[in-house]
Amino acid sequence: MPPPLGSDLIAAWAARRGLAFTPRPDEDWFRRWEPYDTIAPPSAYRSACTWMTSPGHAVIAEPWYADGEAEPLERTLLGFAAHPALRHRAAMRVGEFFLTRVAFIESPPPPKVTLGDALWDAHVTTFAASPREAAAAFRPRLRKLLATRGFQGHLELRPGGLVVHCAGLRPVPEHYERLLGVVREIVNAAIV
Repeated sequence: MPPPLGSDLIAAWAARRGLAFTPRPDEDWFRRWEPYDTIAPPSAYRSACTWMTSPGHAVIAEPWYADGEAEPLERTLLGFAAHPALRHRAAMRVGEFFLTRVAFIESPPPPKVTLGDALWDAHVTTFAASPREAAAAFRPRLRKLLATRGFQGHLELRPGGLVVHCAGLRPVPEHYERLLGVVREIVNAAIV
């Protein structure tokens, strides 16, 4: 299968930013993040850009929601960050999107919880082992950041990392840049 449409533009953007670009990234690395709590797993991952920092790193990639040679009906991006200061497991979703997980075959769905934050609880669906774990993961600073940004999408925090999907982002250089910034902001807000 040839690289997805626009991969050459993403590779050029990554080179200008000093990021590593891989058109067909290591599937095993991505599969270790699965199963996701709120995101359906794609059939493959494409056009990954990696930003190295200390400690940790961020990866922006296109999840491929089509089989074989087929082109997906919709295309989007996922952002991943590995950071040792991320210690809690919880997930949140604002809105329903084509990549929202609806089948729980390999693992049960996480429980829905509330945080006791009226604004958050009215607009966000939160999943965690307990309300206490969710509150530890989604601290006030992180909740404020997401509200200020008008966040729409999915965010899954777990010990050592996070996965984020921002609704409306497509595999174009400008959106890779935007998601890289969002991932960095979320990590900074989540670890304080």
